Amino acid sequence: MLVDLNVPWPQKDFATPPSTKEIKTLHKTLATLHTLGYTHIALNFTVNQQDKFPKSINDMNPIDLSHFDELVKSTGLKLYTRITIIIDDLSKGQPLTKISQAFDIVAALPVSEKAVTLVTSSLDVDVLSFYYDKRLPTLLKHHMMGGCIKRGVKVEIVYANALRDIRTRRQFVSNVKSVIRTCRNRGIVVSSGATSPLECRNVIGVTSILNFIGLPNDKSRKSMGELASLVLLNGRLRNKSYKQVICIGNEDVVNEDFTQNSSFKIVKRKNPDTLESDDSKRTKS
Repeated sequence: MLVDLNVPWPQKDFATPPSTKEIKTLHKTLATLHTLGYTHIALNFTVNQQDKFPKSINDMNPIDLSHFDELVKSTGLKLYTRITIIIDDLSKGQPLTKISQAFDIVAALPVSEKAVTLVTSSLDVDVLSFYYDKRLPTLLKHHMMGGCIKRGVKVEIVYANALRDIRTRRQFVSNVKSVIRTCRNRGIVVSSGATSPLECRNVIGVTSILNFIGLPNDKSRKSMGELASLVLLNGRLRNKSYKQVICIGNEDVVNEDFTQNSSFKIVKRKNPDTLESDDSKRTKS
């Protein structure tokens, strides 16, 4: 399973739909990623939080996946929708609770020191990303990024910035080193951010780039597989469950209508290691 969480949707705001040429380029990019081995891809719509959002939840997601129905049927590729919100001041924008209901993945891109503090401490998002072709908004610290990762938020590295020109490549290396150092190689996901087929790379190419900067090979492969799939799972649980609680039971219990007034008893299951130690104590006594 190979996951790419960031393929930009060619639309800058809600009022301007993408052109036919942009959709064809995106189609070629998705086909190239599938050829390179990717099985799950998220189309990313980036918008500023202070922009005007539609009032209806149905109109809040401008990504139209029906353009790629033939590609999905022929290849088995799985497509998801993602929104990346550029945050400067959290108090002056749209609340994230309503936005998260319209997308599979919610990501935050802070552009100020205050925004970085808010995102890493309390904001309910799936992914934390940065502009890797510009200077970071603040000096990242380990306690800040570590607390963010403990809450389940993954930190994203976008490698397409390293393939465009010398200036962005230098800034990319500097920013990625800072992210790897503060995250201690934990909770990192790697995405392409590819706007054309020429910016797509396979696992070996991405691993060699990040290994040169300081991320080990095993962490690079894990960041595009296991950890990236956890982001998709976290987004699905956010929309399809109550506080990420799921019910596991037999068929009769699962199919029961929970809308009726009925009471349930929740029992905390003990750790198997604890049970073995208790049994050994009983046999000795």
